[in-house]
Amino acid sequence: MTDAPSAAEVVKKLYAAYDRHDHTAIQELYRHDATHDEISQSKTKQGAADIATGMQKLFAWLPDIHWKVNAMVGGEDGVVAVVYVMHATVPLKNGATETKPISLRGVQLVEVENGRIRHSEDYWDAATFQRQLS
Repeated sequence: MTDAPSAAEVVKKLYAAYDRHDHTAIQELYRHDATHDEISQSKTKQGAADIATGMQKLFAWLPDIHWKVNAMVGGEDGVVAVVYVMHATVPLKNGATETKPISLRGVQLVEVENGRIRHSEDYWDAATFQRQLS
């Protein structure tokens, strides 16, 4: 009998999947009944498939998106806090082919149970993100 991976190991796999833009691997890391909250947008994704589809759309919109993990804290009780900076290049709204780089600091809390993610939630500043998109 093998032990389930630690919460920190699961979260490291999640961020590796984010950086590979691997929505299938993301879906496999979440429980089928998992939830994900985007706190700044007051939105909740229900279920691993919905979470993975949301990430697939993000990857399509920002094809060079990646995360720099600055700290990963916790894990003993199944909850890991990740302090990150997201980097991407966004197309300008004027329809031109020009782009501009953006970055967004955030924190994600990830709750892991028996080797799978039960719940995650992201905290980042929506106003900062919107200013960069303008």
